[in-house]
Amino acid sequence: MMINYQGEDFTETEFYGREILEAIQLTNKFPTPKKVLIDMLEEMIHEQLDLIDKEELNNYIHAKKYVQTLTEDEVKNLCVEVKN
Repeated sequence: MMINYQGEDFTETEFYGREILEAIQLTNKFPTPKKVLIDMLEEMIHEQLDLIDKEELNNYIHAKKYVQTLTEDEVKNLCVEVKN
């Protein structure tokens, strides 16, 4: 699925890559297992609930939802892609 942001098209991996990479780095596991990545994104959402604006918070929420749609193998590939 493509995401159009300010007139440019991005894949979900490209668009949510920053949030996903941040979660990967916090887990200290690479590649990060799907459940661990989802749990870390959830923790980040709760920790930042009152600290960041709504749009940025939504990016974390959508990044988590995106990861949930992937298989374990796809998550491994995602980890490599966002790290590169």
